[in-house]
Amino acid sequence: MSDLDAIAQELDQRAMQVASASAQLVRAAAEALWTSTAADAFRARIDRRDVECLRLAAELRRAARTVSHYSDEVIAEKARLRRLERDAEHLVVQTAGDAAKVAHMVASWARL
Repeated sequence: MSDLDAIAQELDQRAMQVASASAQLVRAAAEALWTSTAADAFRARIDRRDVECLRLAAELRRAARTVSHYSDEVIAEKARLRRLERDAEHLVVQTAGDAAKVAHMVASWARL
């Protein structure tokens, strides 16, 4: 697993933790038995916090997908560079072989 994949996985885990913490907070607020204007304000505040937490969790998931996408691009680019390196090595070997043939031909012509 690449470092980028590990980062993407960590972001996903953090998104789940944020969503879970928000759900626990909402459950705890729902269990509160008190009623009053202050209680209503408290519950409204919890609802706003829940929305904020869910938005944050969604942003973390998007960030995880973006990092994962970059990881895929890095893997593809590394593969492309390996192919270029292999092709360059093949060209060098082939060129060296051709140069040796030319040198051999020149040497044999010089003997004539």
